[in-house]
Amino acid sequence: MAKKPSAPSARKPNSDSNPTVAAMLAGVIYQARLLNRQSKLNIPEHEVISDVVDLYRVVRDELAREP
Repeated sequence: MAKKPSAPSARKPNSDSNPTVAAMLAGVIYQARLLNRQSKLNIPEHEVISDVVDLYRVVRDELAREP
């Protein structure tokens, strides 16, 4: 029988290559595009993507700090 990790933090997935994270970020960007069109804000797409990526990096860094 295989040993199970003693704590959830015992195994850390590499979030940079995690397809779930990539899919979620793509979904957030897609929703932002739709909201931008619906509200006619005309925010440049590169600003939306930049904001989403910056937020992702902040969250990733904070999660990496946790013991």
